[in-house]
Amino acid sequence: MVFIRRKPYIYLIKIIVLLFLASFTVVESFAEQMPKEFVIGYQSHPTPEIVAKGLGWMEKELDIQVKWVEFDSGYHVNKALASESIDVGLVGTSPCAAALSQGIPIQVIWIHDVIGKNEALVVKKSQGIKKVEDLIGKRVAVPLGSTTHYHLMIALKLANINPKKVKITYIEPDDMYAAWTRNEIDGGFVWEPSRTRMLDKGGEILLTSLDLAEKGYPTANLGVARKAFARKYSSIIVKYLYNLDKAVKLCLSQPNQAAAVVAKQLDSSTDIVNQQMRSAIFLTGEEQIAGKYVGGMHWNFSMYRLLKETADFLEQERVIKKAGTWPTFMWAVNSTFLEKALKK
Repeated sequence: MVFIRRKPYIYLIKIIVLLFLASFTVVESFAEQMPKEFVIGYQSHPTPEIVAKGLGWMEKELDIQVKWVEFDSGYHVNKALASESIDVGLVGTSPCAAALSQGIPIQVIWIHDVIGKNEALVVKKSQGIKKVEDLIGKRVAVPLGSTTHYHLMIALKLANINPKKVKITYIEPDDMYAAWTRNEIDGGFVWEPSRTRMLDKGGEILLTSLDLAEKGYPTANLGVARKAFARKYSSIIVKYLYNLDKAVKLCLSQPNQAAAVVAKQLDSSTDIVNQQMRSAIFLTGEEQIAGKYVGGMHWNFSMYRLLKETADFLEQERVIKKAGTWPTFMWAVNSTFLEKALKK
């Protein structure tokens, strides 16, 4: 009788063990699944990501096909993320805030750089523009919805200038330089390489993004990932961030070597790229997690606060129809991938 009572329990235990082992097999099989390619949307900024691209680190680490797709601005990166034609991308805080407000399912996973002197309002020397108030009546260009668009509006706000008194036109960076040479604009708030090209063609800096960051309005170039892709292929995101962190450390420890790699990728000179990279603020993964940012930004409260405040500003300026709610930004900031990358 005792044996008969125990037998069903023995069978039950065996079934549970088999199911437990089978679950491991399923998980292991799922973990081994990889996409055919990993698509990175990048911009031609002199950043550590370009170092990783030039040295082929992503291809070596991921052991799958890596496709690099270039974009002119965060606006176009957002469109690519929305259409699922790229898996990760570089966008400024303004395009990121706009994307989240518009319901594009992305997560913030990295900070490529805290924007400093590498983004600047360049004005023509011949126009005699020496202060922000001198912009009244002048033709000033910015890429629509960009970090520089945000900073131009902030600069005007701090100077108590109605934006309607400035002839603001929306031009992409490459087209901005062309408009500059044709004397169609008097100034432009832009990033590299257009920033330097405009300076070399009769321009001077009126103010930089660092100036505004120090007044409490920081901006940054963020690394974002499609939420569905990051959830399904978390190991790829972790390895991607591992390489970005390694690239930052190379930029900080051997800036000349890093600049040479970037110069080759951007078809520029090492001296120019070196100067451009020194004007940005690159942070290691450890520094990002620890919260070492201009303006006190960090992964938790201040990061999504920055995105929320930026979205509210974009709504006020009618760049977007409606800013996202607080939970939209709170759930979008995800440091878990970076934390895992730092443990590799």
